[in-house]
Amino acid sequence: METDPQQELITLSAAPLHGVTLSFTPTQATTPYQLNADFGAVTPTQNQPVWQLTDKGERYHSVISLNTLPTGWQLSVDCEGQGIFELNQDTLTINWQPGGTGPAHYLQTMGISLYLELKGHLCLHANTLVKNNQAHLFLAPSRTGKSTLTALLTTLGYQLTTDDMAALYQNPQTPTQYQVYPSWAKVRLWPDSAQLLKAQLTTQPVQQKKVHQRFAKQEISFAPQNSHTATPVKAMYYLNRVEQPNNQPTQDVTITPIAPSAALIILMQNSMLGDAYRSLGIEKQRITALAQLLQNVPFYKVTYPSGLEQLPDIAKQIDTLIS
Repeated sequence: METDPQQELITLSAAPLHGVTLSFTPTQATTPYQLNADFGAVTPTQNQPVWQLTDKGERYHSVISLNTLPTGWQLSVDCEGQGIFELNQDTLTINWQPGGTGPAHYLQTMGISLYLELKGHLCLHANTLVKNNQAHLFLAPSRTGKSTLTALLTTLGYQLTTDDMAALYQNPQTPTQYQVYPSWAKVRLWPDSAQLLKAQLTTQPVQQKKVHQRFAKQEISFAPQNSHTATPVKAMYYLNRVEQPNNQPTQDVTITPIAPSAALIILMQNSMLGDAYRSLGIEKQRITALAQLLQNVPFYKVTYPSGLEQLPDIAKQIDTLIS
């Protein structure tokens, strides 16, 4: 039986998301923000988008558009799921088309990024793993194996707390320290990666379901967080997968610091909303905030060989190097 995407999102919202209580019914938030949400009719604006992102993969074609409203914003999604998030200050209206991927995935990445960036929080295309009460952020472009590799690290004592997006909060008592709140811990994988994980994830319960009727891509849900507290960020890592020449020995994993100028470019390229920040009117202060982040949180490049079968060993090498 297919899951009702609206009910799925309402059920998920029982747990906060990136420091935001998503409220479909009146509630008292214990998180930094409360976003009042509902499903309802939305009139698509006829204006030209102020920003648009097109992403063409081998098996899909996505278009994300941003439009202005007199008192807010419309974020339109046309991918394996279609719909609109209309944001007016602390109120979110969701108008989602039946069929296809439900709104939950797009909300916990693009929709919440729009909301939190307007509140002054950097939102990066990153997975967050927590070990010994320290958060490690792993950044990489889409389709480079980030979700598979970080999911494998959960077999080594790490807890996956965010997938695809990490929202950074400055500690109010120590502004040079950054924190990340958990999201809904899910990863979306192609069948070969899902099969590898199924053989590796033997010590924790996971739920698995098909993402879309046209595709074999799987969604794996991890055990939810017991509490929604922020974890201090220890470091950020940029995943750099390289092809191995034929007949060459497999190279070891290396971790090296990234120069500040190159690091700033990587963070801009791996920001959730691409280059929409100028249209949002926050580009200048955001670049300043990224530079400040790099002054206080170390950023490294993790270089490792390609090959799905090597990922379990690569995960062990990464754990050894960053522990």
